[in-house]
Amino acid sequence: MTLRGYFGLAIIALILSLAAALAWQSGQASKYRKLDVGHRACIAAIGPKARPDAIPAQLCDPAITRHWIASSRAAACDQALSARPEDTHGARASCSTPVQTLAAQRNAARSDLEDKTAELARETGSRKAAIARAAADASAKAERKVRREAADEAAVRDADGRTVCDAQCLRIRTR
Repeated sequence: MTLRGYFGLAIIALILSLAAALAWQSGQASKYRKLDVGHRACIAAIGPKARPDAIPAQLCDPAITRHWIASSRAAACDQALSARPEDTHGARASCSTPVQTLAAQRNAARSDLEDKTAELARETGSRKAAIARAAADASAKAERKVRREAADEAAVRDADGRTVCDAQCLRIRTR
């Protein structure tokens, strides 16, 4: 074979290797396009604007599906616990046991706080009423003492300086 023949074979080999490389790269690009389309479909199924008929379990990897289910349950749990009044059925259906335990403890503490606040309000009212009664009683006693002293000063005295109190004087002193 001549030098020209070797060059011809080399050019043919180069062209064939380029064609093989292009074919392989085209196959890889096709493979990645399929993966990209699948990934976009998965994101569309689990995204915030997901269609209701999209099923993430069919479109996504199992790991992504598990994370999506956990995320959906957590969002439902948050929504149930933050609803006013609290959605206890929704919380039982979507929250895990530790979260339900914490929610029950929170509700018990909230109820206890409301009870203690009501008790404190009753005690405050009772104390204010007792103070008002004591003030009224002290005022009445002070008035009686002033009247008694005024009646004693106005009463007639005998020769020894003792007070002679008639019926009117006794009435004034006992009021």
